[in-house]
Amino acid sequence: MKTSLAKVLIMFGFLMLSGCSANQLSQTEEMHSDRELAQLALDSGRPDSAISIYRKQLDLQPNDTELLLAIGTAYNQMSEFDLALHYLNQVHALMLSETNKSSLMFGQILRERGNAQQGLGNLEEAILDLQKAAKLLPKDAKALNSLGINYALFKDYPQARIAFTSALAHAPDNLEYRNNLALAWILDGQPQQGIDVLYSHYLRGSSTSKSRQNLALAFALKGDVDAAETIAKQDLTKAELENNLTYYQQLYQGQLQQELLSTEQVKQ
Repeated sequence: MKTSLAKVLIMFGFLMLSGCSANQLSQTEEMHSDRELAQLALDSGRPDSAISIYRKQLDLQPNDTELLLAIGTAYNQMSEFDLALHYLNQVHALMLSETNKSSLMFGQILRERGNAQQGLGNLEEAILDLQKAAKLLPKDAKALNSLGINYALFKDYPQARIAFTSALAHAPDNLEYRNNLALAWILDGQPQQGIDVLYSHYLRGSSTSKSRQNLALAFALKGDVDAAETIAKQDLTKAELENNLTYYQQLYQGQLQQELLSTEQVKQ
């Protein structure tokens, strides 16, 4: 009788353990499925939906590094940079304590933390993170583009162009990176180079409203206001176009005056 009872208890215990294992497996699969849905929401421009899923999972796994990086990235997409930095600082600290940390993931954390710092206007902190991210992720176009933006904000246009060119080399069809490269030429007082980056793509119908306005600006800075008007009017109302044309004329006149002043200083 005792032997039979022992067998029953053992079998009951085994069934209980099997049930727990099955439940744990089911929960793990559900979390994995939810995380895939969150990533899909993030990729399709719905970071708020992704955040709802991530926050629920963080209640169960508060030190999950992939989860912390994901929610930080989502908050960056929403331009909620304070919250992004909150989670990214947490995952950064956790990664520093790991002996065998993934350089890929650490680079992604630095990239996103740099973006958050940049969004908050902490440019010196941002550039340190983004420089490290670019070294760890030399083929990551997002990291290189963010680094270029940071250089441009410091008005270091030559370095910005190097970063934007590298980003474009790894993502040649990305119109945002191409536009940023052109703008780094235009803001550096070299509008023709900006035109060279954008114009052939514009003629092929491969442009955005932003890149067309920057192309118009480059033509205006060269004194070709007619070309600037032709390009700019595709995206502007009549009133907006008139304002822009006035602005273009003022820019061109200001540039001419600056060139004349520089010439006089050289003569002296």
